[in-house]
Amino acid sequence: MASVKEMLKNSLMDLVKAELKEFRWHLENDHECISNSEMEEADIFDTVNKMVRCFGPDEAVKIAVDMLRKMNQNNLAEQLENKHKQAQAEGNMKTSVPVGADSKQSLDPFQNNRSPEWGGLGPIANRLWGAGHMMPLI
Repeated sequence: MASVKEMLKNSLMDLVKAELKEFRWHLENDHECISNSEMEEADIFDTVNKMVRCFGPDEAVKIAVDMLRKMNQNNLAEQLENKHKQAQAEGNMKTSVPVGADSKQSLDPFQNNRSPEWGGLGPIANRLWGAGHMMPLI
């Protein structure tokens, strides 16, 4: 199943140039997170990346569906919404940020599991050290 970014990209690629410009206009004017200057030279990929970074994957899809409906692109909105729901139901969503996680949260798996023995390598290093598979750094 496609990732959220791929779904959004595919939906935006179905828009003609004027429709894509309107989509970006709604994005800039309806959401403070995205500025006019950021969207001025943005292509489809930049737009998708900015949406997912700013809103998180699930919210980016919801916002895209809402904007497509505002533009009377109801078939495209329904297709995107259905693909997203199907992917969620199948549990095969590949997202840059885990679903339900704060999109501003760091993706560093060791950030919150710092281990003083291993300079921040966390519980994995502690388990390996305890099992005798690692040597301490000197």
